[in-house]
Amino acid sequence: MSELNTPGELPRWRGRDAVRWAACRPAAWARPRWGALALAAAAAAAAVAAPEAFGAAHYGLAAVQLYWLLRLPGLTLVSAPVLAALLVWRVEPQAAVPAVAALLVCWGGARHRTGVRRRQRLLAANAAHGVRLPLPEPLAPLRRGLGGIASGLLLCAAAVPPQTRLLALAGVALLAAGVAARMRAGALRRGGQPVLRVLTREDEDARTWVFAADDHAGRRALFSCPVDPEPETPSGLRDDGLRPALLFGAPCEGAELLLLSADSEGGALVDRAAGPVRPA
Repeated sequence: MSELNTPGELPRWRGRDAVRWAACRPAAWARPRWGALALAAAAAAAAVAAPEAFGAAHYGLAAVQLYWLLRLPGLTLVSAPVLAALLVWRVEPQAAVPAVAALLVCWGGARHRTGVRRRQRLLAANAAHGVRLPLPEPLAPLRRGLGGIASGLLLCAAAVPPQTRLLALAGVALLAAGVAARMRAGALRRGGQPVLRVLTREDEDARTWVFAADDHAGRRALFSCPVDPEPETPSGLRDDGLRPALLFGAPCEGAELLLLSADSEGGALVDRAAGPVRPA
């Protein structure tokens, strides 16, 4: 494994702390699939029992809610109650019951998942023992979320006629996701971040797996995420095995992270998470 030169002695993410972090994960009932199934069942029930009460806009809102449930559980905590209230107000109560129940399932799962994220961030920060450092420079320009923001604005702009209402819903969904991603990425760059020594390894799918600093055999991965080199580093310089790295940021589902490691020739590799953190 290549050596990583860092100023001072930084805390290691040791096995006992990493095990506690890994054990803190969402319960099976809170997985997004159950919210998706509930929304699908509610849509099917509405199409059969009250087709005149639900139009394309209602099904479009259900699709937006499903997208946010998967990508932005924090936003679901707001959107699900708002949609439920609108349904109760605008639709006959008997026809609205399945949809409101589905939204409650989504809200409950999202609330549980956001709570788990908070606990995971706290466990990681505690493992860092209060050590915080700014991200290593130079950093590439912040582009996270620009694609979603641009696509969302274009769809919203194209949805001027009333007949294109579904385009507006899709635009709002993408715009919210893009703004949220940009806010998370910007927050990672502001001020110091918790820093932990870890071990990392890349697989054949270009995902980086993170291990506890004392798991030298690589027996138990904690999580994985796709990464973008920052700046671009020739792939030929990367080791295939475990290598020491510094983890900047508090890992949790959907977190923004940055990894600083060394290549096979001793040069610095700076990798930014390019996708959601996925627990192992």
